[in-house]
Amino acid sequence: MMRVRVLPSTPLGLLLAGLFVGLAVGGCGSTSPYTLGPIQTTDPDDRPTDRPEQTRESMYWDRVDMSVFHQLEKPLNLNWTGRTVGRALGLAAPDPADNVNVLDEPPNSSWYKRRHFYDEMSPRELAVGPNERDTTGVAAGPAQTAPWTVTSGKFQGAARGFEIKDARGDRYLIKLDGPKWPELTTSAEVISTKILYGAGYHVPQNTITRFAPDQLRIADDAMVNGTSGRRPMTREDLRALLKPYDRGPDGTIRGLASKYVEGEPLGPIFFRGTRDGDPNDRVRHEQRRELRGLRVLSAWLNDADRRHANTLAVYTDEQYVKHYLLDMGSTLGANASGVHTPIYGQAYLIDQRKITSALFSLGAYRFPWWGYDPTPSYESVGYFRADVFRPGEWVPTYPNPAFEKMTDRDGYWGAKLVMSFTDEDLEAIVATARMSNPDAEAHLTDVLRKRRDKIGRHWFDKVNPLDRFAVTTSIPVAETEGEASTGPARLTFDDLAVEGGLAPATARTYAYRMHLDDTAIGNARSTASTHLPLTVNGVPLRRALDRRGRSAPEARVVRIDLRTRHDGSLSDATRVYLHIPSSESPRVVGLDRE
Repeated sequence: MMRVRVLPSTPLGLLLAGLFVGLAVGGCGSTSPYTLGPIQTTDPDDRPTDRPEQTRESMYWDRVDMSVFHQLEKPLNLNWTGRTVGRALGLAAPDPADNVNVLDEPPNSSWYKRRHFYDEMSPRELAVGPNERDTTGVAAGPAQTAPWTVTSGKFQGAARGFEIKDARGDRYLIKLDGPKWPELTTSAEVISTKILYGAGYHVPQNTITRFAPDQLRIADDAMVNGTSGRRPMTREDLRALLKPYDRGPDGTIRGLASKYVEGEPLGPIFFRGTRDGDPNDRVRHEQRRELRGLRVLSAWLNDADRRHANTLAVYTDEQYVKHYLLDMGSTLGANASGVHTPIYGQAYLIDQRKITSALFSLGAYRFPWWGYDPTPSYESVGYFRADVFRPGEWVPTYPNPAFEKMTDRDGYWGAKLVMSFTDEDLEAIVATARMSNPDAEAHLTDVLRKRRDKIGRHWFDKVNPLDRFAVTTSIPVAETEGEASTGPARLTFDDLAVEGGLAPATARTYAYRMHLDDTAIGNARSTASTHLPLTVNGVPLRRALDRRGRSAPEARVVRIDLRTRHDGSLSDATRVYLHIPSSESPRVVGLDRE
């Protein structure tokens, strides 16, 4: 009988077992880096299905679970331990996102839609964002043609407001700033909503609005939480709620109108696992590129409260589940009805890494944010800085499983979304906050711009920032007996560092070499152009393949390893796979980033 040696159940044995498991899992599931069929650009996760059951989670349990129990679970998971140790030893690669296509992109889905980076939106379109438009083409909020009917209210806690129904029958949540911080929370929420929408996420319609107290009518069935339980809402409740707020010259109060999303609420979406009862939800949430890469956008906006409780899944009229990001009132310099403090974005609320450093230093370790001046530059901006921002170290207040799984490729994807917003785009978006102080508005725009550029530099240094690959033919180069002849096809691409103004085009060159069946063909070349001629030693690539007797489709796939040289250093390779048919136009069929 063959005997199998079992690792001892000691800490070292368990660690080695976890390492073997992690490496085994990490080595499985490889797929082809290209496809000759259609490239998936849409995930059919909107197929009609039965309504899943509603999920519930306490906003307080959410915080405790992620801060304590989730952190304790990870080292007890052998797969997690094995992968972590394997990566530290350089023996295992990071766990890649599961829902990207062969071009390393997430498809359109019930979670995400390709917008500004992929199909450029004008500053005006970004300023409108997800909102419906009125007759002037400007984003519209609640109808002002008749009184608003107040159906419920939140008169206590950090974020106060009330729910209304307008003359059109549309339901809105009216959110108010903290009385001590006028314009802060409402500005942060409308700005961050527009940015996240432009980046591709599903968000509610949020609009700055003004209302007069006397235009509010209380619904007959409106209730509030009183000291002895639920009771009918009274006019005095509204009067007490609105008393601390300044009135404008016309007697109105500023608020944010957040329109309720269409569909039946199913509770939060969660940043790990899948939703029970939804057969369309096939990818674990922590493995989704759009949720991992969201960490980079959250870092840009200092969206420190991006957790389960601030999301929503709805069952749509089309009978599928759609996923939304909600509650952007703790972004930029705002923290609900108050202001962020320097620790936000610097550490978890319970951060084992920082706590361990402090314990081992016997109190000598000083947390970096202790030396930061917490004074906001403007009341309407709050504490929001670029000088102390470190993109690679940013964390939310509570651990987020999808954020923890982010790889460099996920980070690069998020960074290219961030860098797609130009200065003009940011100016147009910030203007939608309708801030009363032009200097505050300019300051906020400047901080967003500087944090954006820091993100671009950080992630574009980690991953070669070449993107938007395509094949094109050149213009006619000669005339022969009245017929035009053209030069060879060219591979074109954008250098996002140059496009974003982070590096001059004159300082960057591109080294590339072509491969067929992993064998180099032709000589390695270097160029300053982002239009690479598809030739082998001067012979057009198609003709070169014909000469080699290549006829099967799979035999006509060429790989180009492309690197960027900048400041004397050479980047990791971006591998582009091209299919060169005998008659049809060449096309990009795969992309792989080191």
